[in-house]
Amino acid sequence: MSVRIERDIVFAHARVGYHEPQRPMREVALSLDAYLPETTSNNALPAVIMAFGGAFHRGSKENDAFSDGVGTSTSVAEYCRRFAELGMAAFSVSYRLAQADPEPGTPLLTEPDRVPMSRVNPVRVELGLPRIAPKIMAGIMEAAFDDVANAVRFIQDGASDFGIDPQRIVLGGFSAGGRCAMYVAYGKRVGVRGVISISGPLVPVDAAEFLKHPGGLPPLLMLSGERDLDYVCTFVPDLERQFREARRPVEWAQVPNGTHFYAAEAKIRDGRTVMQAMQASLVQWGCLPNS
Repeated sequence: MSVRIERDIVFAHARVGYHEPQRPMREVALSLDAYLPETTSNNALPAVIMAFGGAFHRGSKENDAFSDGVGTSTSVAEYCRRFAELGMAAFSVSYRLAQADPEPGTPLLTEPDRVPMSRVNPVRVELGLPRIAPKIMAGIMEAAFDDVANAVRFIQDGASDFGIDPQRIVLGGFSAGGRCAMYVAYGKRVGVRGVISISGPLVPVDAAEFLKHPGGLPPLLMLSGERDLDYVCTFVPDLERQFREARRPVEWAQVPNGTHFYAAEAKIRDGRTVMQAMQASLVQWGCLPNS
């Protein structure tokens, strides 16, 4: 199926320059790219919203394909294109990065002084940036959560303009983007049909709080590499246990010998590819036909 791409659709404005006392904060536009299947059907389409990865410091809605010399990740833009080819509307969304010095977001992290820094610190060294305190990093992360939540709300409110079904919107992302997806869906409870997290887990102490909510929560598909980042390897199996004990729907698919960077074609333990595992969940959630 052919795909039409509408780029740089502004969905919100947000403030940056929080730690610049010599001048007031300024507003920046946040935008998304829409990947829309060319179809003659008048039926409302299911949709998937994807947030990019990059440790909240790099990457973009256009490209977040990274390599560690062992594996290379598929960009969320490419995932969006593939979802659109399957007949879904797909959206690659932006959010404020650390270098923009965003105004801290709405508090959501249970322990802001203890957010994982094992990926952030090496990326800051690589980018020539000084170390920062975990609590400052927490405010940056929460700003990103706010931005992604606003993107979801914008798409939900404009569902008829995009020709999509607001009841069949899935939220996902890679790495930092996967963390955004999980915190927006389970912490902010912005209603979505399901969540796909590619190596971007919740902190388990936060999950414990979110899972106490008595209402329904969307089903979760988590993907990770066997040799992923330290906190991913620790958090993901813990999260699977927490979700199962709370009787919340969850699936965990692991890439054998995979690092943090693996492609859509990478095989998971049952022999399916990462992309096939995602498609299966989308079928199960009623967002793709069972072909």
